[in-house]
Amino acid sequence: MSPQKIMVWIMTTIGGAVGLFAPVGVVKWLLQTEPEDAGILTFFFIPVWCLLVIIGLLAGRRLGIALAGLRRAVQR
Repeated sequence: MSPQKIMVWIMTTIGGAVGLFAPVGVVKWLLQTEPEDAGILTFFFIPVWCLLVIIGLLAGRRLGIALAGLRRAVQR
């Protein structure tokens, strides 16, 4: 495995972790402010949370590719 691929893998993992753990503060805030509504709000927040993880993974991958200087060949 080349160092560039390792860098892309690490940046992708970091992006996914940011997307996974960033919304934790929002859920904690929901539990503190409106405990009776927090259950249903958290239930509807789960799809948004999954979307944030995917966006984080894609952004991390794009950043890793940009930092490593990798370019894909155009396939015809």
